[in-house]
Parts: sequence; structure tokens; C-alpha cells
Amino acid sequence: MRIIAILLLVAVQSVPSSPPAAKTMSELMIDPIYPSSDAIFYISTRTPANDTEWRALESKTAALADAAKALAGPIYFRDRTRWMTDAKLMIDASATAVDAAKRRDVTALVELNDALYTACVQCHQDYRPNYGRRELPGAAAAATSAQPAASTPARSAPPPAPAGKPDLDGVWSFATITPLERPADLAGKTELTAAEAAEYERRTIERNNRDRRDKSSPEADVGGAYNEAWFDRGSAMTVVNGKKPTSLIVDPADGKIPALTAAGQRRASERAADRREHPTDGPENQGLPTRCLLFGAGPPIVPGPYNNLVQILQFPDHVIIFNEMIHDARIVPLDGRPHTAPAIRKWLGDSRGRWEGNTLVVDTTNFTDKTNFRGADEALHVVERFTRTGPGTLLYEFTIDDPTAFTKPWSARIGMTKSDERIFEYACHEANYAMTGILRGARAEEKR
Repeated sequence: MRIIAILLLVAVQSVPSSPPAAKTMSELMIDPIYPSSDAIFYISTRTPANDTEWRALESKTAALADAAKALAGPIYFRDRTRWMTDAKLMIDASATAVDAAKRRDVTALVELNDALYTACVQCHQDYRPNYGRRELPGAAAAATSAQPAASTPARSAPPPAPAGKPDLDGVWSFATITPLERPADLAGKTELTAAEAAEYERRTIERNNRDRRDKSSPEADVGGAYNEAWFDRGSAMTVVNGKKPTSLIVDPADGKIPALTAAGQRRASERAADRREHPTDGPENQGLPTRCLLFGAGPPIVPGPYNNLVQILQFPDHVIIFNEMIHDARIVPLDGRPHTAPAIRKWLGDSRGRWEGNTLVVDTTNFTDKTNFRGADEALHVVERFTRTGPGTLLYEFTIDDPTAFTKPWSARIGMTKSDERIFEYACHEANYAMTGILRGARAEEKR
């Protein structure tokens, strides 16, 4: 009997356990590809300072190499020839990273940035439809061109403009250093001469230069956030009807956002108190940009520190307004349908479009109370107007009407220019270690 029991035990122990399920593509990207790639991309500013940090980097590069090899497995194939070409770029780059990390060669890791970036972008361009196209250097370009033509889908031609309507299709830049509200030192002055504008632009660019770091303390330096390379505010004031206004706001005439109503002030005070008393209780206490939920993408569209591009795709019965920031896209019907029921609320509101002569008018309601644009609430009503003003120019106007938040409506104008740039995906939420860093820091502070 004992012999039988022993045999049964041995037999059970000898049965191989089921292998762990392979990671999905998204899981591989989130861990380890994104964080491991970031460790290489930021090697010049986050250089390991001791043996422990170098060993951690070695582990990350090894994990990246393993993930790259896994991508060559049949479970991830999309189409073998092109997929394997793209996978090889990542395999080669990650193998170089492993070798450089073992040698603790910072220079080699910095020089690897282009090859690793090319490996990432090439795959995204081939398999992520929202990703832009760009010329790739050297071997990557040659490898891509050597593939059979059938394996590379042709870029779709832009849709034709509706008969009799101006063509708004394309990528438009609204980057400008013109402020939303008129600065105090320009009070009463609605526009600048060419000489005044040139001087204002020079001073503003110099003042905003993030490479002029405050070195008085580590906290001050860190508080400066990104350096100048990451910003793309533009270098010129906006041009509207051939003039350079001192603010984007044109109504009221003082170029200022109107005062909040009593109810609006009360809500603003309550939000401020909550931020003071519960700044880091959880992710819900962080602002929408930090949470990668909403970040100036509109409506209304307002210039920001970077990602100041919008792509318009125009169809006979719809217009798509696709913002570079947070890669938000609004699909705007033009068929006269009514807004959705008031009970249905959305981050970007509910947009409906119509043509008024040569101007596309987009009417948006049904916002959530969390959108909170400049103090607005769920009663926010935005009317946008898109008008072609020349071969490469477009006038964008918007009016804000929220009677429970502002004491009166207000309007702004921005001159947009046609751009030949491609919009790349702004993957904010993926690997959002700013959020986890904020919350971990808060929990560490609580333990002191």
C-alpha cells in the first residue's frame, strides 16, 4: 500500500505544471517595454549613480531584450515579413542596450537612442493606425522599402470637401505666445505694431526659456519641470485679420475672462479647499491633465505648452476634429440631428455642426461638471467657428456661455496655419509614472 502511495505521489509531482499564460501585447508594452525604453531614453539625465542602480538598469535592458525576442514569436505575428523586420529592429537595439549596460557605457546608451526610437516608431507606424509617418534613417528605411509592396498599406487619400464648401481638411497649428488674457502691462492696448510685436516675442521667448534653470536648490530646479526641448509654444503672436492682438480674448473688450458668478465663486472656493486639504488622497484628487483625462484639447481649443496641432477630416455629413493633445477626437455630425438627452454628459461635451455660408459652426453642450474649463460647470455651452481665410490660414473663434458660472459670455480668436507635420500619438496614460510617483511620495511623507 505504501509503495502504491509513493508511486502516486511521484507521478503527481512529475506531471509538468502549466506554463504561465503569455502576456498580451498591451501587457508587454506596459511592462517591460515602456519603462525599460524610458530608462534608456533618459539615460543622460537619470544616469545610474551606484552599483545598485546600474544593476537595476541591467535588469531593465535584459527584460527589454526578452520582450523583443518574445515579439518575434508566432502568437504576436500580424503579417510575418513586415512584423519580423520590425521585431528585428527592437531585438538588435535591445541587445546593444544589454551590452552597453553591462559595460556601464553611458555614451553608448545615449547613442542608442536613435536606433531604439526608430524601432518603436517603425512598429507603431506599421500597426497603429493613429500613428503618423516619418522618414526613417539608414537600414530601417532600406529594410522597409525592401518589403513587398502588398505588405505596406497605402495611405488613404483625404476625403473630398463637400460640394460648394471650403476645404478645412488637414493639419493646423495653433501654437502661439499670445496669451489668452491681456497682460496688465498691455491694458487698454488691443494690438501691437510690427516692431512692438517683435520686441514682445523676443522678451516672451527669453522669459519662458526653461533652460534657464533656478539652481538655488534641488527643489527649485525640479520645480522647473521639463527643459526647453520639450516645449513647443510657438515663437510668434497670433495673426487675426492681418493684426497681432494682445490677447486671444476679444470680448469683453478688456481681453479678460469675466468674473465668476456667486455660485461659480463658491464652487471655485470649494475646489481650492479640497485641493489644500486632500491634495494626494488618491488619483481622484489630481487634476484631469495629471490623470491624462483632459488637457486643453477642447472644446474650446486653447494653445498650450506643446502639442498645438489639430487635424480636421472633412466629410459630407461629418467632420472629425482630432487634437494632438491627449489624441482626443470629436466626431461632429452635420446632418441636423439634435443634441443627445441632457442626462448624457461627456468629457468633451456633445458636438453638432452646421455650415453658415463658408464657416463651419460647431455647437457643443452636455459637458460634465468635472470639465471645469476656466471655472465653467455642466451648463457650459461652447460655439466654435472655423473659417478659411487664405491658402494656408484658418480663423478659429469660440464663444463661452455659462450663465451659472460667468457673469457674461466671452469670446476668443486664434489664427491657425496649415502645417505639413504629422500628428503622432500622445500616449499620456501609458506608463504615467508621474501619477504613481505623486501618490508614492505622499504615502512616504505620511510615514515620517
